[in-house]
Amino acid sequence: MKESFAVEDEGFDQVEGEEAENLIRDFVAYVKKCKVMPIPSLNVVNIDELAAHFGLKSEDAVNRINCFLDNGMLQGVMDDRGKFICITEEELKAVAKFINQRGRVSIQELADYSNMLIQLDEDI
Repeated sequence: MKESFAVEDEGFDQVEGEEAENLIRDFVAYVKKCKVMPIPSLNVVNIDELAAHFGLKSEDAVNRINCFLDNGMLQGVMDDRGKFICITEEELKAVAKFINQRGRVSIQELADYSNMLIQLDEDI
């Protein structure tokens, strides 16, 4: 039975050079722009949807996000329900400014102020 199969070409999944850079750029752009309904301006991406969009396993998508977090290409928080909340540089600077102005802050104060600063809705 083995002889009945013919292998004409062999391929591989690895992407090199400029195409790899484009995939990285597209991945990061997708995460930054992704909006989840019913809150259309929420900067939240579902990990499973992200993986499906790029043809990856969910674990690989999480690994890429973690790599981009480590490299500073993305800023945000991943929750335990499989979602990634993207936080902009301006929002991070506003939180840092709040801490610098107030000096010492409690975790509750920081959480309350961060909820006001990190825009999860366009109307905020």
